[in-house]
Amino acid sequence: MPAWDEAGVAAAARRLRLSADPRRRRHGSGTRLGSGPGASLEFHDHRAFVPGDDLRHVDWGVYARSDQLVLRRHRQEVSPRVEIVLDGSASMAISPAKSALATALAALLTTLAEADGARPLLWWLGAGTRRLGPDWRAALRDQQPAGQTGLEARPLPPFAAGGDRILVSDGLCPAGGAQAVRALGQGAGRICMLQILTRDEREPAASGAVRLHDVEGGESDVLLDGAACAAYRLRLARHQGEWQAALAGRGAGLITCAAEDGLEAALRALLAAGVLEARAG
Repeated sequence: MPAWDEAGVAAAARRLRLSADPRRRRHGSGTRLGSGPGASLEFHDHRAFVPGDDLRHVDWGVYARSDQLVLRRHRQEVSPRVEIVLDGSASMAISPAKSALATALAALLTTLAEADGARPLLWWLGAGTRRLGPDWRAALRDQQPAGQTGLEARPLPPFAAGGDRILVSDGLCPAGGAQAVRALGQGAGRICMLQILTRDEREPAASGAVRLHDVEGGESDVLLDGAACAAYRLRLARHQGEWQAALAGRGAGLITCAAEDGLEAALRALLAAGVLEARAG
């Protein structure tokens, strides 16, 4: 794995933090509210009283107004969980810049989650599925992208229910974004995708008859003319649209970062998308 900008990651970690859903953030550091009912003091909803329920939870105010017995349920206060899923397929190493940026973002997100008390899990999805930790920094340096599966690797990691899940990938899954989100987003609270693409992947230039070597699919002879490039851009836009539709309403959505623009440009995109926020002071 090419070296990532560890100094840049450390500097960014001192001035940034992960954004939390304001409805789930509490005043204490690293304390958030889960999406299910539980025993915290924050009201969640009502449900009808059934024989055997604890009368201490009856909402007597509602009973006085409506003559209906209902229970107050409170939102469960839980320790937060953030899971970072890093694509380890061969296409992530198509250029040193792409691999380095993807690794730096995964390292930064894990660092910030640790600082927030969010008990992060860093998953590597390459030829198989592997959790990198607790010494995840050393483990991350040792990983080598390989194979075609990436985000489609199986078995799926044993994800934590209700956690925030962040995918770091080029998103170029053969089966498409909808299938990937169905699998990787199952049980997640929020889920988003940080898409890392090289300049050539975003805007291929016409170059005539060429032999292309796909690191995941083999070699092929193609005529890379203006029409072929236009067709590719259309397919990429449709592919990104599928990701956006699959992620809609579940968090920050799809955030595309250019590998050659480096870490600071990617951080600006994540700030604009609400994945990160500046630390106070």
